[in-house]
Amino acid sequence: MALSEIDKKILQRLQTNLPLTHRPFLDLAKELEIDEDLIIERVKSMVEGKYVRRLAPIINTQAVGNSATLAAMQVPEDRIDDVAEVINGYSGVSHNYLRKGKNKELPLNIWFTMSAPSQEKLEENIKEIEDSTGFKVRMLPTTKKFKIGVKFKIF
Repeated sequence: MALSEIDKKILQRLQTNLPLTHRPFLDLAKELEIDEDLIIERVKSMVEGKYVRRLAPIINTQAVGNSATLAAMQVPEDRIDDVAEVINGYSGVSHNYLRKGKNKELPLNIWFTMSAPSQEKLEENIKEIEDSTGFKVRMLPTTKKFKIGVKFKIF
C-alpha cells in the first residue's frame, strides 16, 4: 500500500496529541476537512500496513513512580536471537534493537529500554537477564533529558 496524500495529511497530524474528547477522530476530521469514517478507515489501514505501530499514550515512567534505563549488551552473533527472546519476555521492555557499532573496544550490539515499578525491580530484572543469558548488561539510566519526542515531515 502506497501512502496517499490523505494518508500523509493524517499521519502528519497524528504525530501531535489526539484531542481528548468523546470523538477525537471527528475533531480531526473537522480540522483536516476529511470525513471521520475515512480517517478511521485510513488509520486502521496504516496500522495494518505497519506505517503506524500503534495509537497509545506515552507514559512518563518517572512521573508515575517507575524506574527505567537504556541498556546494552555485547552478544555473539550466534546467540542474538536467543538473547533477544529472553529480553522480550519482560513486559517492561519497550524497545529492543540489534545495532552494529564501530567501537571495537566496546562492541555493544543489543540495545533495549526497560522500565519497572521500582529501581530494585529494574535491577532484579537486569540481573535475571544476565543470569539467564550469561552476558553482562550495561545499564545507562537517564541523568538529564535534553529532548524527547520527534515530529517527522511526511512528504
